[in-house]
Amino acid sequence: MLLHGACHCGQVEVTFETALPLDRIEVRACQCSFCRNHGAKTVTDSSGSLTISAPSGALTRYRFGLKITDYLICNRCGAYVAAVMTDGAKELATLNVVSTRIEALASREAKPAHLDNETADRRRERRRKAWTPTKINTTAARKHG
Repeated sequence: MLLHGACHCGQVEVTFETALPLDRIEVRACQCSFCRNHGAKTVTDSSGSLTISAPSGALTRYRFGLKITDYLICNRCGAYVAAVMTDGAKELATLNVVSTRIEALASREAKPAHLDNETADRRRERRRKAWTPTKINTTAARKHG
């Protein structure tokens, strides 16, 4: 199944590919201050894929805490799109279905996730097992409203 979404202004587009039925995709609400302040609800599928497409320079990367994660934010509308961790030559992500307007998942109840007490090594290991393989395409030049 392919789920398509975009940030508020449409500059950043996402395609989440998963073989999981919608009712088997766990929707989580990280309890860190950043995610709570953004009303984030996130999803992953380690067997799926995520493509994030935006014009060059359209994404701002923000880091805090353990500084192993880039929070991708649209530089036009400020939407928090995804959290991305680089792992060697690949990137893994968790997708924010609220700010990318994937309504089939954004409207669902989210399971609170309390992860503040993880070490950097434990966090990386958990993400290697659970987060979605991701491609970030910033070469496409597109026109937006």
